[in-house]
Amino acid sequence: MKGQLLFLLTEVLKAALGHLWRFCLWALTLVLVLAAGTALLLLPAGSEANRPVTQAFLLATLSPELSEQDIDELAWRVWEQDGVGQVNFRFPGEEEPTAVQDRTLVVLLADPALRSQVQEKLVSEAGILDVRYLERTVKPPPHLPSVARILALVGLVLGLALALFLGRWAMGRLAQSWNEAMNLLRTSGLPESTLRLPFLAIGAFVGLVGALVYVGFLWGALSWAQGEQVVRQAVPLFFSCGPLATALGLLVGILLGVVGGVLGYPPRTDHS
Repeated sequence: MKGQLLFLLTEVLKAALGHLWRFCLWALTLVLVLAAGTALLLLPAGSEANRPVTQAFLLATLSPELSEQDIDELAWRVWEQDGVGQVNFRFPGEEEPTAVQDRTLVVLLADPALRSQVQEKLVSEAGILDVRYLERTVKPPPHLPSVARILALVGLVLGLALALFLGRWAMGRLAQSWNEAMNLLRTSGLPESTLRLPFLAIGAFVGLVGALVYVGFLWGALSWAQGEQVVRQAVPLFFSCGPLATALGLLVGILLGVVGGVLGYPPRTDHS
């Protein structure tokens, strides 16, 4: 039985390589479905007004004697301190969050009230020549109206319909190209349930590929958004969704792939 399944899976996989672009297109629609589903779950349902946010920074001027490796190690030590929300490096002439004349570490405080304890530790670090404090008020981010959730829902429904259609189409074309071999195997008495398994396995693999692409985009977006206060205010749940969204994305992606394999498998037709 295992030998039969391995043979069938190998042969169906060879046939599937001739339809690779169809399966890639199907996998991309699964990415759209997972992204739309994530957006629908994370977008805030309420419409409370966003308030201006006060950001507090400590600007640590660095000694010109520090090497790039020294600066990198220093930044990691600063990052690990309690009360530090983020650490960035700025070259002379850069103007975010304010213009700097020397190499500078920009330390975003998790809370302005923590200034003293963080500043004291910064001053004690070798290689830091000066520390100054800066505050700025960030304007409220653009309001996310309820229409954003409606668009996410529409995207989810349309993406799901398209994914099922493309799954059935791609698997159906695969079955057509392997039709003669399937008829021979059916004639030889091979059970229909055994013939179906390779198609389900390929569908699951396509779903897994789509889910992995989605997970890559998800964690890339999480990495980018860490320093974006606008994103933090507009979609606060986004920053804690990573592990759960990854697990659900993999599970749902594989399930949708299997469903596509079920829909695309051709029913047996008897001509006797």
